[in-house]
Amino acid sequence: MLKMINRQTGEISKVDYRPQKPAFPSAMEKEQHIERRTPESQGVSSASVCELFRRLNETEGCDMHRIMVLRNGYVIGETAFSPYQMDMWHVTHSMCKSITGMAIGMLVAEGKLNVTDKVIDLFGSRKNIWSILRMKDLTVWNLLTMSSGVQFNESGAISGNDWRKSFLEASVSFAPGTKFEYNSMNSYMLSAIVTEITGESMFDYLKPRLFEPMGIERVFWESCPQKITKGGWGLFMRIEDMARLGQLYLQKGMWNGQQLVPEKWVTDATTPQISTGIENAEHYGYQLWVNADREGAFAFNGMLGQNVYCYPDIQMVIATNAGNGEVFQYGAMTGIIQSFMHDLKLQDDPLAEDISSLTMLKSVCKHIAGRIPALPTITDGGWNRRPIPVSSGSAHRRTLVGHRLIRDNERNQIYTSYRRVGNQFRRIWTDCLDGAVYDLDVRGVGIFPLMIQVIHNNFTDGIRKIGFHKGGNNFFYMDLYEGETIISLQCGFGDHYTVSDIDMHGEIYHVSVKTIGTTDEYGRFVLRNEIYFLEEAATRMINIYFNINDMQEEIPVAAYLHPATPQSIEIRMDETPGSDMMMPSLRAVAIDGSLEKILLNKMSQLGAIDVFDQTVRATVRPVLHGTLLKEDKAEDVPQNQTS
Repeated sequence: MLKMINRQTGEISKVDYRPQKPAFPSAMEKEQHIERRTPESQGVSSASVCELFRRLNETEGCDMHRIMVLRNGYVIGETAFSPYQMDMWHVTHSMCKSITGMAIGMLVAEGKLNVTDKVIDLFGSRKNIWSILRMKDLTVWNLLTMSSGVQFNESGAISGNDWRKSFLEASVSFAPGTKFEYNSMNSYMLSAIVTEITGESMFDYLKPRLFEPMGIERVFWESCPQKITKGGWGLFMRIEDMARLGQLYLQKGMWNGQQLVPEKWVTDATTPQISTGIENAEHYGYQLWVNADREGAFAFNGMLGQNVYCYPDIQMVIATNAGNGEVFQYGAMTGIIQSFMHDLKLQDDPLAEDISSLTMLKSVCKHIAGRIPALPTITDGGWNRRPIPVSSGSAHRRTLVGHRLIRDNERNQIYTSYRRVGNQFRRIWTDCLDGAVYDLDVRGVGIFPLMIQVIHNNFTDGIRKIGFHKGGNNFFYMDLYEGETIISLQCGFGDHYTVSDIDMHGEIYHVSVKTIGTTDEYGRFVLRNEIYFLEEAATRMINIYFNINDMQEEIPVAAYLHPATPQSIEIRMDETPGSDMMMPSLRAVAIDGSLEKILLNKMSQLGAIDVFDQTVRATVRPVLHGTLLKEDKAEDVPQNQTS
């Protein structure tokens, strides 16, 4: 973080980087799909499912990407929230820990492991006097239940390449088994145990035993520098496959007549093993959470809204992808879902078909392009996202536009301005800016949000220039000169989103761009770009302010009819998740006694930590300035690199 604050870029990590993530593949022949049925056929009303989707869409803080609802093993409701698409994998964060637990259950069933085994004995070749003394009582059960007490946590994973060595030699803060302390490195060590016993990565171990029998083909799991599956994070999976894994546990590990995960293991894993002391998530099983919203309920939980909620008593599964600020199932999205499931009225027998309610459900689940699925199948859908994020106010809700808060009664006027100025931009400013390139005064900011950089160890080379050009069919492109690469993003105006592929050091990411044109309080033209990473729980905002002849007074829209190319620009960037997620991680960062921890503690004692907080926020929301390059504008204009 200190290097990021200082705008250092490139290979700033202590962990060796190698490209891993491939582009999302097209559909595979052996891929299985869950059968779709109407809600009424499974004893659930379409109106109730519709109301759930509506509340999730309209409630501040949910930031939904996708949702899928199953009952009795059938999909009875699904929708994507524009610009996200149903048939694309998504980062799962800690939701994948539950899959790591499944791998351990398989090893136990094979007689190769026991939950009472001592961890230090499983890594005999790595024993030394310190690890023997500190880890002598640590068992596999402690790793499964997050009760190891080991201080080397997920923040420490950025400190070097050998995570097993760091874990085994770390200090222990309490006796194993006496307390719950969430630590993703416990899950990593479970994955390392699979590799130690089988000689292969956990991802490879699971392919023929879990993924292939279930028809889960489009899945990818990152590994550490020593090629051990990360175990606690790094998995990309489609939401239908997430829901399928929840259904597998409702069926006690049975799939198509084959016992993939031992029944006893499923029972033990979903039984409270330890109290967490966390509100709304009070018990933990084996790498999953045991909930109290219904009898026997449990969840595979990943931060920022990647969840599989399972309800054995009514045979229902709800899977979600989102980009909110939830950790440990505490937030608006989980609150709505758990309240809905607690109060849900249903019956075992089918209900009478309600065509009116089903039609309403389908209309709100329509595809981003407007395609409405034919009755009675509910297929991939899209719900148009609110165009402007909402922030709470004292008397009225207020809306964040750029960095300015407005009240509800101003919205219609602003939307009209967006449409009017945006259309003028497309007609006139595209000619004005075609080929313009601006040199930036700050070079350490990239298109990747900080969260993505840290989690994937893929750090920006820094945007040094930003330009604009027209492409075929009068499309308009924003060009980000990041390092030696030019990332060319097609801009979609109004309610239109575009989709592009970007290559970040050999890893391919799908992004969607929405562009809005407006003016600010000083009359400057503002180009607001919302960049959605479709496989991630993060977004990047780039607001570009164009200075026209250094005029400070408000300029009417008519003044933009024949503008000259602006000589300078101001860029304000933001991202989600932002500093509210980064600071708690930073404060928990280092292993006890490290220089970073000593520094942070000293800053806190001196009262300087608040200054540091402000510096981090400025790093997350930087302000940059650009000057128009005087050379031929057509020089160095990239070819269309988008899809």
